[in-house]
Amino acid sequence: MASTLTPTPSPGRVAHRVPPAVSLEDVTVTLPRASGDLQILHGVSFKVPAGSVVALAGESGSGKSTAALSLMRLLPWGAEVGGRIMAGDRDVAAMSKEELRLFRSKEARIILQDPWSSLHPMKSVGSQLIESARASDPALSKAQARELAVETMKRVHIPDPKSRLKAYPHEMSGGQLQRVLIAMALVARPTLLVCDEPTTALDVSTQAQILELLRELNREMGLTIVIATHDLDVIAGLADRLVVMYAGRVVEEGPTAQVMANPQHPYTWALLATAPKHNRGERMLTIEGRPPALDALPPGCSFAERCEFTTARCLETRPELVLVDEPSRHRTACLRVQADQSVSEEVR
Repeated sequence: MASTLTPTPSPGRVAHRVPPAVSLEDVTVTLPRASGDLQILHGVSFKVPAGSVVALAGESGSGKSTAALSLMRLLPWGAEVGGRIMAGDRDVAAMSKEELRLFRSKEARIILQDPWSSLHPMKSVGSQLIESARASDPALSKAQARELAVETMKRVHIPDPKSRLKAYPHEMSGGQLQRVLIAMALVARPTLLVCDEPTTALDVSTQAQILELLRELNREMGLTIVIATHDLDVIAGLADRLVVMYAGRVVEEGPTAQVMANPQHPYTWALLATAPKHNRGERMLTIEGRPPALDALPPGCSFAERCEFTTARCLETRPELVLVDEPSRHRTACLRVQADQSVSEEVR
């Protein structure tokens, strides 16, 4: 039976907080360079309802990790952010240093893809868990923080947690270390968990275990989760909504099951065609070509050079996101879909 995670009460610690909805509203991210500024995100907008799981998917360089990390304003030094990054009624992009510190320590936590480089190799996992707990709640005594660390390790299904507190990172497997990172996030009782490729460095069976744990945490604790991944199979049974990104823009967004069953953008089709589980028993496909360089984006659709449906108009006109299904808010940015909609409206 899973632990109920009931730490010793302490001043300032809230047992259950209502998670706020978070969103990106026309967000741009630009990095300064000697050779000229490089824009990473171009007007990215999506919403993450409170208590839901939203996945950001795309190849390397699509902007998914930048979009996810921007929710916590964990961007490269010197990055210029435009638009609004909202957590409830607060703009994360406009927070002061102190407000941001409190937001990151108490409300929003992150899990990165490489557990080996995310933990201090010379400190026991217990000392790092205790440090994380006391950073989020300075009123906790060391004994209270240790008790919370043990309970949280139970919560993420680490066996014999009291003895494992003494272990060092090199004494644990990759899957166990990823669970430790999740525990380090949970000791703060956050309402938002941002996961940047959290299963990339793990084998397939361990990936499944970590994803099941995230499902459990969302279901039982009401955590709002944003997960960035290049693999659509990773989030098929986890995410409520799917945001597909390409070349720093959102190209499709909607309920995960609907997008995967009826993809509207050729890039989403291509990602599904390269997903092993999604195409079990069928010939695996690859996406021909490479994504465009972010400092040399074409004037039209960024996917046009790799798309089998490209027309002359695609090379010249950049498509905007349009609704393809209003009740579910399923959107896509494809001129072919827009043209089909125009024809349908004329027929009606």
